[in-house]
Amino acid sequence: MAEKEINILGAGISGLSCAIILQRNGYAVNVYEKKSGVGTRFNDDWQGIENFSEDINVLKQIESYGIDASFEYEPINSLYFHLGKKKKLLDMENSAYLVRRGKEKRSLDTDLLKQATNLGAKVHFNSRMDDNIHIDATGPKKRDILARGIIFSTKSVDSYHLAIGKEIAEGFYSYLLIRKGQGTIATVFGSKNSKNSNKFLENTIDQFSDYIDKKELLNGKKFGGYGNFEIKKNLRGENGALLIGEAGGFQDYFWGFGMRYAIQTSYLAARSIINNESYEELIKANIAPKMKRAIRNRVLFESFGKLSYPILYYSLTKSRHPLKILKTIY
Repeated sequence: MAEKEINILGAGISGLSCAIILQRNGYAVNVYEKKSGVGTRFNDDWQGIENFSEDINVLKQIESYGIDASFEYEPINSLYFHLGKKKKLLDMENSAYLVRRGKEKRSLDTDLLKQATNLGAKVHFNSRMDDNIHIDATGPKKRDILARGIIFSTKSVDSYHLAIGKEIAEGFYSYLLIRKGQGTIATVFGSKNSKNSNKFLENTIDQFSDYIDKKELLNGKKFGGYGNFEIKKNLRGENGALLIGEAGGFQDYFWGFGMRYAIQTSYLAARSIINNESYEELIKANIAPKMKRAIRNRVLFESFGKLSYPILYYSLTKSRHPLKILKTIY
């Protein structure tokens, strides 16, 4: 590679994270993004980076890669867990970190862009390069997991909620996040249930009606999203580029989390280039076992049929240490 130049396709969090790491290690990085800016897929809403699947704190893990955790974040230390009319406030210290996704200042997206460009990486917007791409950090290739929700301004007090149930989000979950006057309410479900998306969202709103003013939702902004889970046999694109983040199908198949995978795979791709290591072997050793456990968790969950929701609910609500149960599952 002439003068250690690396070309990355996609300025999402995986592409920008990879650019930061490579630029810190003496590479000249170009990032090509077909849209006009970063975070355009998102709505300046709050999303969670999970912090229970590994022993190392996710923020310390990110910083160990050479990425500053200078973006705005808020730890989730407790949340209400719902099943129908049942609910319990769970002690979940640092179970996840809320970060803002979108174009707003101090969002995860804009902060990573600032770090990358400050280090000298060149980010080319409204541009797409098909040749000589070394890393493919574009979006998901398929739609296995879908989301529908509303972002709204609210006078409600800060609180975090997670709910499970066939009527609100079959197979996955619904959530309500309220922080600093902004609320995000959403349902997450499998693509096979896409025809029920309106019903899921309506039932999710009813599920959390005790915590929100429904009138506030009328002025809110509706949004949709999707993700792809896939254990690929080939971790390279048609042009030989390394597939990272959503482009590689790196997503948790049980809860649907993807941001931690996005940053981890960006680090492993950068490491493979810096140290001349096999990207495939790095993924096999560090990521594939977790994704296989995610499949196991999904199969086990679905095997219980109608009992899956109460089993999960009571397993977490009856435990004094629900995070330990989640870590054991993972």
